[in-house]
Amino acid sequence: MVDFGADESFGKACAKLKEHYGLEVGASRVREECLLKARELPQQAQGARTLAAKGSEAIIAEADGTMIPVVDIAQEQADRRKHRKTRWQEMRLVAAQAQGSVKTHYAAGFDTPEQTGSRWTQVVRQAGWSAQSHIHGVGDGADWIASQFEQHFGSRGNYTLDMYHVCEYLSACAPPGQADYVGKAREALKQNKTSELISELASRLEPESAADENAPVRRAHRYLEKRRGQLDYQGALARGLPIGSGLIESGHRHVLQARLKIPGAWWKPDNAHAMAQLRTCRANGLWHTLWMN
Repeated sequence: MVDFGADESFGKACAKLKEHYGLEVGASRVREECLLKARELPQQAQGARTLAAKGSEAIIAEADGTMIPVVDIAQEQADRRKHRKTRWQEMRLVAAQAQGSVKTHYAAGFDTPEQTGSRWTQVVRQAGWSAQSHIHGVGDGADWIASQFEQHFGSRGNYTLDMYHVCEYLSACAPPGQADYVGKAREALKQNKTSELISELASRLEPESAADENAPVRRAHRYLEKRRGQLDYQGALARGLPIGSGLIESGHRHVLQARLKIPGAWWKPDNAHAMAQLRTCRANGLWHTLWMN
């Protein structure tokens, strides 16, 4: 039941149980068993441990948030179906992968930035973090990601702003008639010609009277100026490290969204958090261990 329910809607899990085992089980029973097993897993990150003397030379560490559909139900109401409020809540996912490895380690949950930072250190350790490892962070411009990276890994690595997000800002402010503007800007960034690009943007800033939504050059300039220390693309490429956050984007899709964002699904927040533990357990290759313990 848990195996099917972790991958499919509880209704579809019932159909699979009938198809494969001839068992007639209701969706509520599958849901109950899935959540019961999920809550046996650690809901928070484990405490820090001393770094190993030897391990991975470089570790790619990424983090991001994805919005999950949740529902709040007023417990004191007689008919709770009439007192449901739906909303979207950010679930934070972290990932780590040793350079050259195909194995990715994940952790996720409805956590605070600080709790997410602790989970991040956990998966980086699982990827082989040692006293000699270089931690290569990649992510978008969210302040909480860069802040947690600096807090937990700042002295042992560098945080790099995802190139795709940078290009989104640059695309919005490309001068008329310059179809190759973003391509040239990307190449300049790869050569660490950051100051030249920021100066070029500064020369085209919109008037202060222009509303921010009508000032794409100003937004791009501010985005890059604020994050100068996160633009060492040349250094990352020289090490053979990524400058895009594809690792975490892929994780969003196959670890969380494939189950938690299926059509029609609305979750109680604690149930979604518990299910995320099942999903990361499976993604981390620990499914057999879960049942053996």
